[in-house]
Amino acid sequence: MRGRICICPLDSFSRGFSLLELMLVLALLAVLMWIAVPRYSAQQDQGRSAAMQLELMACAQALHALALAADPGEDSPWLLLADSDGDGDGDAASGELANNICAISPSTRNDFAITVTGSSGGFELHARPTASVRAATLTLDHLGRQRWSDDE
Repeated sequence: MRGRICICPLDSFSRGFSLLELMLVLALLAVLMWIAVPRYSAQQDQGRSAAMQLELMACAQALHALALAADPGEDSPWLLLADSDGDGDGDAASGELANNICAISPSTRNDFAITVTGSSGGFELHARPTASVRAATLTLDHLGRQRWSDDE
């Protein structure tokens, strides 16, 4: 009986993965995640910035329509764009943009602080990113000029 060699099918000896194979797969997954997660996060921030830019441009158009619909004899409607008392209605010339002025989505309002500065001659909309979004600040004026800045 000594010296007998068992001729068995190969599958009976390899029913699972070796520790080395598992560690190689885990290392490969870790490298892929190390590359993919920052890129995905950057894409999300870029998407939020693009959505905010579109909403601010639509808001600027609504503000122009508001000025065109105003009576020529009354004060400029751009003097009442900000909400100073927190009720959502425009009652001040500068501050947080009032809810009744522009329909800014809740997700954009969560990601950016939307403020406005109005005067008799025009307005400026400012969108400053919150801490959760890595983006630049966008300023949009009544003439449609956009300015991106990181220093505000």
